[in-house]
Amino acid sequence: MFDITMKKKNILIPLLLFVINLLFSAFLIEELIDASDPNYGVAGFFTPIIGLMSLIYIRKLEGENLIPLLRFFQICNWMFIIFPIAVFFDGILIMIG
Repeated sequence: MFDITMKKKNILIPLLLFVINLLFSAFLIEELIDASDPNYGVAGFFTPIIGLMSLIYIRKLEGENLIPLLRFFQICNWMFIIFPIAVFFDGILIMIG
């Protein structure tokens, strides 16, 4: 019984971080589509930080024995880390060129 409870608790934190990242990514995408006020795009740049925290947490907690749900979270974490950084550098390239 204890093992099942610990597994549920181990999935709860990455799930919570995943939902937070989805919310911040939605703010970033909304800002990319419509740049008028109110501006929530800055919150989208928290996604790499939270994605990195989740990535490290899952690797530290589970090691290499990942269930498919946690593998999906790891793939999404890489997307949450790379996408806002790519958007930022794309904006810089647009301003320069």
